Amino acid sequence: MPNGFITEILVFFEQNILNIMKRSLPLIAFILLVSISSYAQPIVIGLKGGLNMTKLTGQSFGGSYTASFNAGIYASSKFNEKWGWQTEIVYSQGNETVNSTGFNQIYLPSQGANQSTISNTATIGAITIPLLVTYKLNNFFSLCAGPQYSYNVYTNQNMFINGIVPFKQSDIWGCIGGKLDLNGVNFYLRYNNGFTDINKLGGDTWKNKQINFGIEVPLFTLGKKK
Repeated sequence: MPNGFITEILVFFEQNILNIMKRSLPLIAFILLVSISSYAQPIVIGLKGGLNMTKLTGQSFGGSYTASFNAGIYASSKFNEKWGWQTEIVYSQGNETVNSTGFNQIYLPSQGANQSTISNTATIGAITIPLLVTYKLNNFFSLCAGPQYSYNVYTNQNMFINGIVPFKQSDIWGCIGGKLDLNGVNFYLRYNNGFTDINKLGGDTWKNKQINFGIEVPLFTLGKKK
């Protein structure tokens, strides 16, 4: 698929769908939490893992997507034949390409910029917890959307001489995507947009953008009806 077409799709998501989602995230989370507590439906527990394509916006980074990975557990259930929910605890890693020229234009040596040995990449590892509403289109395809919270637990970068970590630990995202269900084994594709400027030093706006895809494998079902 041409890169220009992919870029147009991402721009559409960023400028339209995700702007609407950002305004509705608190309402989605509230409705979902109330609904989960109100329905005693079986809950499927499973493992998931796959690939990420991630990037950070801003002058300090390369502006292109780079590959990494995600892995964790998920729980899903349904309200009725069409609507359901899914939540996860996932370790998600991003390898961000540092634009040394752009970075050094903002953070001069007097500000601690490590011009001589700056890394080509900055790695951020986060625990992510999405809270998603799902909608089943048919026996094979379903859609999902909702908010996600992430907490950065690992960084590997050499951007500043004094070794400070310039990234905030928390981020709020909006997620939208879908999955293909093949006898309980799911193949997922999701676009995640970070709403938080994770640059805790200021001077440049760094926001996460991520595409992830992979496989979900169910392990067992809680509260399965006899």
